[in-house]
Amino acid sequence: MPDESFGEMFTSMLSVNQAVSAERKLIDHLIIYIEHEAQRLEDIKRFFSRVTSLHDGIYNEPSDPIANPIAAFKLVKRLKSEWLNVVHSTEAEENIKVLREDYRRMESSLPKLEDLRGAAHGLMRLQDVYNLHVESLVRGHFQQISDPVDFYKLSVSDMLSGDDCFLVGKVAYDLEDYYHSVLWFEEAVRLFRGTEWSPENEGTLEDALDHLAFSHFKPIRREIISLQPYVVLFHGFVTQAEAKNIRKYAMPGLRRSVVASGMNQATAEYRISKSAWLKESAHEVVGKLDQRITLVTGLNVQPPYAEYLQVVNYGIGGHYEPHFDHATSDSSPLYRLKTGNRVATIMIYLSPVQAGGSTAFIYANFSVPVVQNAALFWWNLHKNGQGNVDTLHAGCPVIVGNKWVANKWVHEYEQEFRRRCSLNPEE
Repeated sequence: MPDESFGEMFTSMLSVNQAVSAERKLIDHLIIYIEHEAQRLEDIKRFFSRVTSLHDGIYNEPSDPIANPIAAFKLVKRLKSEWLNVVHSTEAEENIKVLREDYRRMESSLPKLEDLRGAAHGLMRLQDVYNLHVESLVRGHFQQISDPVDFYKLSVSDMLSGDDCFLVGKVAYDLEDYYHSVLWFEEAVRLFRGTEWSPENEGTLEDALDHLAFSHFKPIRREIISLQPYVVLFHGFVTQAEAKNIRKYAMPGLRRSVVASGMNQATAEYRISKSAWLKESAHEVVGKLDQRITLVTGLNVQPPYAEYLQVVNYGIGGHYEPHFDHATSDSSPLYRLKTGNRVATIMIYLSPVQAGGSTAFIYANFSVPVVQNAALFWWNLHKNGQGNVDTLHAGCPVIVGNKWVANKWVHEYEQEFRRRCSLNPEE
């Protein structure tokens, strides 16, 4: 087949089928290489057995074996000649050289880098157009995010490896498509963990983690809403699948939301919602969220330096009247963690709202509408530890829609250095 028909192999399934024949030929060459290597290793094993048998035999005799001139000669000869031939043998290099030459002769009929990128784009296109769940796709199942049932079942199923996912993520990463690279690198990390690295792999767990961390940092567009108080909106902070899973995990634990009342907590008419608390140890998606928060803020969000993730669902006309997130009294139950006051708030919008539901900052005189999958961040305290009165805020009543948010409150202790080095505060 002429070379020009390749390099665009991914554009035709006929070309992909022809690649199967090419790989069969490579398998034949690999079999020959393995046979030669096996013979080489057998020869080394024979030498090993012969030498060790001498040390287990005559060299263990009570009489001096070197007194035997024949044994002495053979020892000198082995050390000067035979060991030299084994150690400096070029047979391994010759075997691999033959395999490489066979590969080079076939290279014109093999996929090019463009084909690998095109095939990766094909998977991502299927993911987007049919709204496929990436983790299921990796397992060889075609399941939509909205429905965990296969909408099509293949007669012959196959699964992707950690390295497969790494390469798909790398294609997206190189094109600065960080939305896709995050999803695929997360799968690569999951699959690399607990498995041994193979020589055919291009990526490693460390590579996947490095690329994942940088991908999380780059897609997330930061919009500064206000400088006083310092309020930032991170767009696309969670994926739709992550938001759905968080809502699902929270549902069984939803209870009427409470507010601080002296040293205790109680329900109140000025907060109409239900809430649940999710631990990182119980749900993987919560752990991913914590890592992402640390990535963009530099803050330590592990308990007890931050509270567990609170998931809130607002009711009919659901709202939360003006309040501070930080404690304004020394008797506040917030101090039970013994890690200080709430220094920062991260509020993640887990659902769209058709009307109402904005977060209004009363004294600062601005409001932030619900932006699905975005995260709102602000500092509750000044650098001196005093509460910032400009953070007085309210959850406006929901007119139309089903409002879900997730709150992460970070406490003072262990944050001093991180605060100086992370988001630019107001002073």
